[in-house]
Amino acid sequence: MSFVSAIFIYFLIWWLTLFAVLPIGVERNTDEGKGHDAGAPVVPDLKRKLILNTVISAVILAIIWVLVETGVITWGEWFRGAIN
Repeated sequence: MSFVSAIFIYFLIWWLTLFAVLPIGVERNTDEGKGHDAGAPVVPDLKRKLILNTVISAVILAIIWVLVETGVITWGEWFRGAIN
């Protein structure tokens, strides 16, 4: 797997896992009144979630890299004939 492919795949994994990580530990806002959304989290804790997302994405990319390098996943067979 080339470096550019790895970066591209990492970005896709990171973006997809972000939506899985964002709801972790969310406690809804129970304050009622003007300017309070009931669906808004009390403490978003975005820094911790972004770090967690980055680590999870790196682990998934490492697994994919190992599978590609050992020949379990072969990109060429998947896309053969798709681009002429």
